[in-house]
Amino acid sequence: MSRDLELIEKDICSKICERLNKVGLLYRIFSRIKNNNSVTEKIKRKEEEGTPYSIEGKKIQDIIGIRIVTYFHDDVNLVREILSDVFKYVSEEIDTIEPTVFKPKRTNIICSLDDKQKETFKEIIKVTNSESLKLSDYTFELQLRTILSEGWHEIDHSLRYKSKKEWSKHSEKERLLNGIYATLEVNDLAMKSLFNELAYQHFKEKNWEAMLRNKYRLKFQSTNIKSELKQILNEDLDIAKQLLKSNRLRVIKKLSKVDIPFPISFNNIIYFTNHIELKNDKIGSLTPELIRQILVDI
Repeated sequence: MSRDLELIEKDICSKICERLNKVGLLYRIFSRIKNNNSVTEKIKRKEEEGTPYSIEGKKIQDIIGIRIVTYFHDDVNLVREILSDVFKYVSEEIDTIEPTVFKPKRTNIICSLDDKQKETFKEIIKVTNSESLKLSDYTFELQLRTILSEGWHEIDHSLRYKSKKEWSKHSEKERLLNGIYATLEVNDLAMKSLFNELAYQHFKEKNWEAMLRNKYRLKFQSTNIKSELKQILNEDLDIAKQLLKSNRLRVIKKLSKVDIPFPISFNNIIYFTNHIELKNDKIGSLTPELIRQILVDI
Protein backbone atom coordinates (compact mmCIF):
# COMPACT_ATOMS: atom_id res chain seq x y z
CA MET A 1 0.00 0.00 0.00
CA SER A 2 2.80 2.42 0.91
CA ARG A 3 4.46 2.03 -2.47
CA ASP A 4 1.17 2.71 -4.28
CA LEU A 5 0.78 6.07 -2.51
CA GLU A 6 4.36 7.24 -3.01
CA LEU A 7 3.52 9.22 -6.14
CA ILE A 8 1.01 11.35 -4.22
CA GLU A 9 3.41 11.74 -1.28
CA LYS A 10 6.26 12.90 -3.54
CA ASP A 11 4.00 15.32 -5.40
CA ILE A 12 2.89 16.95 -2.13
CA CYS A 13 6.47 17.26 -0.88
CA SER A 14 7.58 18.73 -4.21
CA LYS A 15 4.91 21.46 -4.04
CA ILE A 16 5.90 22.32 -0.46
CA CYS A 17 9.63 22.50 -1.18
CA GLU A 18 9.10 24.59 -4.30
CA ARG A 19 7.21 27.25 -2.35
CA LEU A 20 9.42 27.32 0.76
CA ASN A 21 12.69 27.19 -1.18
CA LYS A 22 11.53 30.16 -3.23
CA VAL A 23 11.73 32.38 -0.15
CA GLY A 24 14.86 30.73 1.30
CA LEU A 25 13.32 29.52 4.57
CA LEU A 26 15.37 27.28 6.86
CA TYR A 27 13.42 24.06 7.38
CA ARG A 28 13.44 20.27 7.17
CA ILE A 29 10.68 18.14 5.69
CA PHE A 30 9.72 14.59 6.61
CA SER A 31 6.99 12.41 5.16
CA ARG A 32 5.50 9.00 5.78
CA ILE A 33 2.74 6.75 4.55
CA LYS A 34 1.03 4.64 7.19
CA ASN A 35 1.78 0.97 6.67
CA ASN A 36 -0.87 -1.75 6.96
CA ASN A 37 -0.01 -2.56 10.58
CA SER A 38 -0.20 1.09 11.63
CA VAL A 39 -3.54 1.59 9.87
CA THR A 40 -4.98 -1.61 11.38
CA GLU A 41 -3.84 -0.52 14.86
CA LYS A 42 -5.44 2.90 14.42
CA ILE A 43 -8.74 1.43 13.18
CA LYS A 44 -8.82 -0.91 16.19
CA ARG A 45 -7.95 1.89 18.63
CA LYS A 46 -10.75 4.11 17.29
CA GLU A 47 -13.23 1.26 17.64
CA GLU A 48 -12.19 0.78 21.28
CA GLU A 49 -12.58 4.53 21.89
CA GLY A 50 -16.12 4.42 20.48
CA THR A 51 -15.36 6.56 17.41
CA PRO A 52 -14.95 3.97 14.64
CA TYR A 53 -14.14 4.78 11.04
CA SER A 54 -16.68 3.95 8.34
CA ILE A 55 -17.01 4.34 4.58
CA GLU A 56 -20.07 6.58 4.90
CA GLY A 57 -18.96 8.38 8.09
CA LYS A 58 -15.72 9.51 9.68
CA LYS A 59 -12.65 8.47 7.70
CA ILE A 60 -8.89 8.28 8.20
CA GLN A 61 -7.40 11.64 7.24
CA ASP A 62 -3.70 11.09 7.85
CA ILE A 63 -2.76 8.01 5.84
CA ILE A 64 -0.21 10.37 4.26
CA GLY A 65 1.60 12.57 6.78
CA ILE A 66 3.93 15.48 6.11
CA ARG A 67 5.93 17.19 8.84
CA ILE A 68 7.73 20.48 8.34
CA VAL A 69 10.29 21.38 10.98
CA THR A 70 11.31 25.04 11.08
CA TYR A 71 14.48 26.41 12.69
CA PHE A 72 12.59 29.26 14.42
CA HIS A 73 9.22 29.26 16.18
CA ASP A 74 7.87 32.34 14.35
CA ASP A 75 8.34 30.48 11.06
CA VAL A 76 5.72 27.90 12.05
CA ASN A 77 2.85 30.31 11.45
CA LEU A 78 4.67 31.79 8.45
CA VAL A 79 4.84 28.36 6.79
CA ARG A 80 1.18 27.80 7.63
CA GLU A 81 0.19 31.04 5.89
CA ILE A 82 2.45 30.48 2.87
CA LEU A 83 1.14 26.96 2.26
CA SER A 84 -2.49 28.08 2.56
CA ASP A 85 -2.00 29.38 -0.99
CA VAL A 86 -0.84 25.94 -2.11
CA PHE A 87 -3.30 23.57 -0.41
CA LYS A 88 -6.93 23.72 0.63
CA TYR A 89 -7.13 23.46 4.43
CA VAL A 90 -10.02 21.21 5.53
CA SER A 91 -9.47 21.65 9.27
CA GLU A 92 -6.83 22.93 11.66
CA GLU A 93 -5.86 21.86 15.17
CA ILE A 94 -3.85 24.73 16.64
CA ASP A 95 -3.48 24.90 20.40
CA THR A 96 -3.83 28.28 22.07
CA ILE A 97 -1.12 29.43 24.47
CA GLU A 98 -2.15 29.55 28.14
CA PRO A 99 -0.10 32.00 30.26
CA THR A 100 0.13 29.74 33.31
CA VAL A 101 0.33 26.34 31.62
CA PHE A 102 3.23 24.80 29.69
CA LYS A 103 2.11 22.12 27.26
CA PRO A 104 2.85 21.14 23.65
CA LYS A 105 1.45 23.54 21.07
CA ARG A 106 0.17 21.52 18.14
CA THR A 107 -0.16 22.94 14.67
CA ASN A 108 -1.79 20.09 12.76
CA ILE A 109 -3.63 20.77 9.52
CA ILE A 110 -5.77 18.43 7.43
CA CYS A 111 -5.36 19.32 3.75
CA SER A 112 -7.35 18.18 0.77
CA LEU A 113 -5.65 16.37 -2.09
CA ASP A 114 -5.88 18.23 -5.40
CA ASP A 115 -8.00 16.85 -8.24
CA LYS A 116 -5.14 14.97 -9.91
CA GLN A 117 -4.04 13.41 -6.61
CA LYS A 118 -7.65 12.37 -5.85
CA GLU A 119 -7.90 10.59 -9.20
CA THR A 120 -4.65 8.77 -8.50
CA PHE A 121 -5.97 7.79 -5.05
CA LYS A 122 -9.19 6.43 -6.57
CA GLU A 123 -7.24 4.38 -9.11
CA ILE A 124 -5.12 2.90 -6.32
CA ILE A 125 -8.29 1.85 -4.45
CA LYS A 126 -9.63 0.16 -7.60
CA VAL A 127 -6.39 -1.70 -8.26
CA THR A 128 -5.66 -2.78 -4.67
CA ASN A 129 -9.26 -3.12 -3.42
CA SER A 130 -7.77 -2.17 -0.03
CA GLU A 131 -10.28 -1.95 2.81
CA SER A 132 -7.95 0.45 4.63
CA LEU A 133 -7.88 2.84 1.68
CA LYS A 134 -11.67 2.66 1.39
CA LEU A 135 -11.79 3.98 4.97
CA SER A 136 -9.41 6.82 4.06
CA ASP A 137 -10.43 10.34 3.10
CA TYR A 138 -8.90 12.23 0.16
CA THR A 139 -6.72 14.19 2.55
CA PHE A 140 -3.29 14.31 4.15
CA GLU A 141 -2.06 15.66 7.47
CA LEU A 142 0.40 18.53 7.63
CA GLN A 143 2.22 18.97 10.94
CA LEU A 144 4.34 22.02 11.73
CA ARG A 145 6.98 21.95 14.46
CA THR A 146 10.14 23.76 15.50
CA ILE A 147 13.43 21.92 15.32
CA LEU A 148 13.82 22.03 19.12
CA SER A 149 10.38 20.56 19.81
CA GLU A 150 10.56 17.91 17.08
CA GLY A 151 12.52 15.37 19.15
CA TRP A 152 10.19 15.86 22.13
CA HIS A 153 7.12 15.27 19.97
CA GLU A 154 8.61 12.07 18.55
CA ILE A 155 9.23 10.69 22.04
CA ASP A 156 5.82 11.80 23.30
CA HIS A 157 3.97 10.28 20.35
CA SER A 158 5.78 6.95 20.47
CA LEU A 159 5.98 6.41 24.22
CA ARG A 160 3.06 8.33 25.76
CA TYR A 161 0.32 9.03 23.19
CA LYS A 162 0.21 5.42 21.97
CA SER A 163 0.38 4.03 25.54
CA LYS A 164 -1.88 6.33 27.56
CA LYS A 165 -2.86 3.62 30.05
CA GLU A 166 0.76 3.19 31.13
CA TRP A 167 0.83 6.86 32.21
CA SER A 168 -2.59 7.04 33.87
CA LYS A 169 -1.26 6.53 37.42
CA HIS A 170 1.92 8.56 36.99
CA SER A 171 0.78 12.17 36.75
CA GLU A 172 4.04 13.45 38.29
CA LYS A 173 5.98 11.83 35.44
CA GLU A 174 3.65 13.39 32.89
CA ARG A 175 4.23 16.78 34.51
CA LEU A 176 7.99 16.25 34.30
CA LEU A 177 7.76 15.31 30.62
CA ASN A 178 5.74 18.46 29.94
CA GLY A 179 8.31 20.40 31.96
CA ILE A 180 11.01 19.24 29.58
CA TYR A 181 8.92 20.61 26.74
CA ALA A 182 8.58 23.91 28.62
CA THR A 183 12.36 24.37 28.64
CA LEU A 184 12.44 23.74 24.89
CA GLU A 185 9.73 26.34 24.33
CA VAL A 186 11.70 28.90 26.33
CA ASN A 187 14.78 28.08 24.25
CA ASP A 188 12.77 28.58 21.06
CA LEU A 189 11.87 32.09 22.21
CA ALA A 190 15.43 32.78 23.35
CA MET A 191 16.79 31.70 19.96
CA LYS A 192 14.74 34.28 18.07
CA SER A 193 15.60 36.97 20.62
CA LEU A 194 19.31 36.17 20.32
CA PHE A 195 19.34 36.65 16.55
CA ASN A 196 17.30 39.85 16.77
CA GLU A 197 19.80 41.27 19.26
CA LEU A 198 22.70 40.19 17.04
CA ALA A 199 21.08 41.94 14.06
CA TYR A 200 20.87 45.14 16.13
CA GLN A 201 24.53 44.89 17.13
CA HIS A 202 25.52 44.59 13.47
CA PHE A 203 23.31 47.58 12.69
CA LYS A 204 25.30 49.67 15.16
CA GLU A 205 28.54 48.41 13.57
CA LYS A 206 27.24 49.16 10.04
CA ASN A 207 27.77 45.54 9.07
CA TRP A 208 24.81 45.42 6.73
CA GLU A 209 25.17 41.87 5.36
CA ALA A 210 25.33 40.46 8.89
CA MET A 211 22.40 42.63 9.96
CA LEU A 212 20.20 41.26 7.18
CA ARG A 213 21.37 37.67 7.64
CA ASN A 214 20.45 37.65 11.33
CA LYS A 215 17.25 39.62 10.90
CA TYR A 216 15.79 37.59 8.04
CA ARG A 217 17.36 34.19 8.87
CA LEU A 218 17.11 32.90 5.29
CA LYS A 219 19.37 30.92 2.96
CA PHE A 220 21.16 33.92 1.49
CA GLN A 221 23.46 33.62 -1.48
CA SER A 222 27.08 34.42 -0.61
CA THR A 223 27.18 37.79 -2.36
CA ASN A 224 27.92 41.20 -0.88
CA ILE A 225 25.70 44.26 -0.90
CA LYS A 226 26.43 46.55 -3.83
CA SER A 227 28.60 49.55 -2.99
CA GLU A 228 25.86 51.99 -4.04
CA LEU A 229 23.40 50.46 -1.60
CA LYS A 230 26.01 50.38 1.16
CA GLN A 231 26.67 54.06 0.60
CA ILE A 232 22.98 54.87 1.08
CA LEU A 233 22.86 52.89 4.33
CA ASN A 234 26.14 54.33 5.61
CA GLU A 235 25.11 57.90 4.92
CA ASP A 236 21.52 57.66 6.18
CA LEU A 237 21.12 55.52 9.29
CA ASP A 238 17.38 56.21 9.36
CA ILE A 239 17.02 54.16 6.18
CA ALA A 240 19.16 51.40 7.69
CA LYS A 241 17.03 51.48 10.85
CA GLN A 242 13.84 51.18 8.79
CA LEU A 243 15.38 48.16 7.09
CA LEU A 244 16.21 46.65 10.48
CA LYS A 245 12.69 47.29 11.79
CA SER A 246 10.88 46.10 8.66
CA ASN A 247 8.22 43.42 9.11
CA ARG A 248 10.08 40.18 8.34
CA LEU A 249 6.98 37.99 8.24
CA ARG A 250 5.10 40.37 5.96
CA VAL A 251 8.02 40.72 3.55
CA ILE A 252 8.60 36.94 3.29
CA LYS A 253 4.87 36.29 2.86
CA LYS A 254 4.73 38.79 -0.01
CA LEU A 255 7.87 37.26 -1.48
CA SER A 256 6.20 33.84 -1.55
CA LYS A 257 3.47 35.24 -3.81
CA VAL A 258 5.84 36.41 -6.54
CA ASP A 259 5.20 34.32 -9.66
CA ILE A 260 8.76 34.46 -10.96
CA PRO A 261 11.20 33.59 -8.16
CA PHE A 262 14.45 35.54 -7.92
CA PRO A 263 17.66 34.76 -6.00
CA ILE A 264 17.60 35.34 -2.24
CA SER A 265 20.50 37.78 -2.07
CA PHE A 266 21.11 40.73 0.25
CA ASN A 267 20.62 43.15 -2.64
CA ASN A 268 17.31 41.62 -3.71
CA ILE A 269 15.98 41.57 -0.14
CA ILE A 270 16.79 45.29 0.14
CA TYR A 271 15.04 46.00 -3.17
CA PHE A 272 12.03 43.91 -2.19
CA THR A 273 11.74 45.31 1.35
CA ASN A 274 12.02 48.80 -0.02
CA HIS A 275 9.24 48.13 -2.51
CA ILE A 276 6.96 46.67 0.18
CA GLU A 277 7.70 48.91 3.17
CA LEU A 278 10.43 51.57 2.92
CA LYS A 279 9.41 53.29 -0.36
CA ASN A 280 12.77 55.03 -0.54
CA ASP A 281 13.40 56.78 -3.86
CA LYS A 282 17.20 56.35 -3.72
CA ILE A 283 16.96 52.59 -3.34
CA GLY A 284 14.12 52.52 -5.87
CA SER A 285 16.31 54.19 -8.49
CA LEU A 286 18.95 51.47 -8.04
CA THR A 287 16.47 48.61 -8.35
CA PRO A 288 17.15 46.67 -11.59
CA GLU A 289 14.41 46.84 -14.21
CA LEU A 290 13.87 43.07 -14.13
CA ILE A 291 13.23 43.20 -10.36
CA ARG A 292 10.87 46.12 -10.83
CA GLN A 293 8.84 44.16 -13.34
CA ILE A 294 8.62 41.18 -10.99
CA LEU A 295 7.43 43.46 -8.18
CA VAL A 296 4.79 45.23 -10.25
CA ASP A 297 2.03 42.83 -9.15
CA ILE A 298 2.91 43.01 -5.44
